[in-house]
Amino acid sequence: MKKIVVFILMLFSISVVGCSSNISSKDINEMKEIVDKVLSYENSYDDEVSNYIDEDTFNECNYEVFYSYLIGKVEFTKYESEVKGVTKEDGEYKLCMVLNMEAQGTTLESDGVEEGYDSVEGNNVPVEVVLKKEKGNYVIKSVKEYESLEIAENENVNFRKNQ
Repeated sequence: MKKIVVFILMLFSISVVGCSSNISSKDINEMKEIVDKVLSYENSYDDEVSNYIDEDTFNECNYEVFYSYLIGKVEFTKYESEVKGVTKEDGEYKLCMVLNMEAQGTTLESDGVEEGYDSVEGNNVPVEVVLKKEKGNYVIKSVKEYESLEIAENENVNFRKNQ
């Protein structure tokens, strides 16, 4: 009888812990869509992104803004992202993603003669995005970019393969 009670209690505790930490794939996809939209947004901060991020955080993490400091006005020719892992702790979600991006600057000209384009690439860029659900929307609170995928995997379990 004791074994049956212990077994039932174990099943109950496993199911309670398992259910409380699950994040639905729908929620993960919604978070990913918001992060992709904000990080690759090709306009300055406006009403289109203001529901998802504050202006200071946007200017710190938006790749169009970042790349424009390097080569001037840019257009993304490639933006891909992959979710590596997500956790929820104290009402905040930590979404870990790897990004692959290419952006091309506007035409370079010298004395009116077209000389080509500047371009930039970001390959296997690991980012951890902290989001919180506010008024029914996921809102980006911070974005941390790691120096390399190897460093991200060493520092954050959500980047490791076969979790």
